[in-house]
Amino acid sequence: MSRPGSAPRLLLGATCVDLPPRTTRDRALEVAGRFRESESLAVTLVKALAAGAEAVYAVPSPTMRAALAELRRAVPVLARLPHTPPSADLHYEPDFAREGERDGAGTLGAGFGAFALVPAMLSGELSASVAARCEHGARFLAPRDRRGLAVAAQATDLALAAGNARFFERMLAWGRARFDGLAGFETAHLGLLVRRLHEWGIEPDFVIAPVNPRGYAMKPDAAGALGALRRDGIPVLANELRAGGVVSLEEGVRFAREHGAHGLIPELVDLDDVASELRALGGPAGEA
Repeated sequence: MSRPGSAPRLLLGATCVDLPPRTTRDRALEVAGRFRESESLAVTLVKALAAGAEAVYAVPSPTMRAALAELRRAVPVLARLPHTPPSADLHYEPDFAREGERDGAGTLGAGFGAFALVPAMLSGELSASVAARCEHGARFLAPRDRRGLAVAAQATDLALAAGNARFFERMLAWGRARFDGLAGFETAHLGLLVRRLHEWGIEPDFVIAPVNPRGYAMKPDAAGALGALRRDGIPVLANELRAGGVVSLEEGVRFAREHGAHGLIPELVDLDDVASELRALGGPAGEA
């Protein structure tokens, strides 16, 4: 399964606006306070793009929508979906037509994306349920802001544990059609996911996973995750670069690049001065 485009090299991670960040409580509260007002978040997004970020990795939530609405320009968003609480059931009754009517793209946008999932809908597969939840979140993004879809680790790793190759094939087809761009997967199990994708002959546009010098959140272990980084064919975008805040951003970036990460996703909680710190990373051309 070939890829339609190139994965970005540098993104601003803004998932901490809507998801609990892996950092100290004090730091999480500080960042939450900083971006309580949509104007502050909007200004930060613009600064990040000016400093070399190619897109923003974020949940397309009402909070993010409010910030995007403050701006008169497009902000490329790599959308992390579905957005569900940890205890939520991923099974969801699809209603693509109804969701499409509430989307700025109209029913046609949802309809073409849904067509790729007709077999899954008829069989009650996980991919149809997950796509329906993604569709629910996609309505918060204007077509101008869509850079692509990243299937959240909650769904990715459930399908991975079940050995459900069809889930990955169908979510890629649907995500690329629905978001008019890239499609890939976030995971907490990089080593296993990359190995299985190679076995199945499936090539997402990217995979997002933790990479840092402490091995923090790198599963099944640091060695397995680093081995996946060395395999050709699937670009890995590294997040959790600061290992929950115990190493510097510079150290985390250097480690990720030295071990073969295609791109970097420093999170807002890891940045004190978004513009200068992203610029120091060198932008898209700043790879080692």
